[in-house]
Amino acid sequence: MMEWFFKTVRIAGASFPGASSLVQLQAELDYIKMEERITKLTDPISYLHDDIQEISKIIYLKLKELDSQTLDFDEQFYEKYSRALASLESQNYIKGQHIIGKQFKFGISLIDPSFIMYMCVLAEDNNKMESLTKAVDSCEVGKSLKGELLKSELGLPIEVIRAIFEIYSSKGYGLVSKEVGSAVYIGKA
Repeated sequence: MMEWFFKTVRIAGASFPGASSLVQLQAELDYIKMEERITKLTDPISYLHDDIQEISKIIYLKLKELDSQTLDFDEQFYEKYSRALASLESQNYIKGQHIIGKQFKFGISLIDPSFIMYMCVLAEDNNKMESLTKAVDSCEVGKSLKGELLKSELGLPIEVIRAIFEIYSSKGYGLVSKEVGSAVYIGKA
């Protein structure tokens, strides 16, 4: 941007009639920059690439459709979003199924529960997510939650339920079954 100009304006300050409004403009621009920095700290996923939010919504729709950890898209999707996908993979949010010379030839796998939660923030019904979180959060020691039952009650993909279970388990609050395509959570603390 025109840093030299605003630096001069700050120095001139209110000494010149038109400069005071420019000082105000500079303050507002500085505020906008600070807001962007704070947002990057609180939402680091979106700032990996400009297409992250858009691609995350598309991936989530496919997750809801297939209810699988491994998803495949058409060639145009991979071409259009190759950089965003590469950014997600570089941060271990997804894992691409690659062959030599071809990015994401056999799809992507969702490997990070926090990325699944990020997609839910963007594309899932907040009430459903509140109900799921409340159920897991209130799970008593030794009691179990069955993912399939929660899936039918809440209308959420089993992979979303598993992601919540894994997040709580990573904090030591419970144990999660390792069974593929299903999920059971047992309260531990």
